[in-house]
Amino acid sequence: MIACQTELECLYCGRPTVHTVFYASLYIKRIVCHRCAHVVEKPAAVLLRQYCRDLPWRATALARRLKHEAQADPLLFVSSLPRRVVNKPIELSRELAEVCL
Repeated sequence: MIACQTELECLYCGRPTVHTVFYASLYIKRIVCHRCAHVVEKPAAVLLRQYCRDLPWRATALARRLKHEAQADPLLFVSSLPRRVVNKPIELSRELAEVCL
C-alpha cells in the first residue's frame, strides 16, 4: 500500500489541513485527516468492483506492450518472458490482496 500526504479540506472539521491518502493498487482506499483524525474509507466491495472492471483494459494494454517489445527486440523479449510469466501472477495476487484487505 502506498501512502502520500497532501493538503485537503477536511469533510469533518472543515479546515484545510494535511491528510494522508492511502492507495491500494491504483485506487484511493483511505484518507485520514491529521488535525481531527477523521477517516474516510472506501468499502472493499467498491474497490474490488473497480479493480475487476479495469482488468480487461489492463490485459489488452499488456498484450499491446508485449507485441511492441517483441517486434522491437525479439531476443530481449524472449529472454525476459520466463521471469514475466512467473512474476505477473504474483503481482496480480498482491494487488488483489491490497484491494480486498
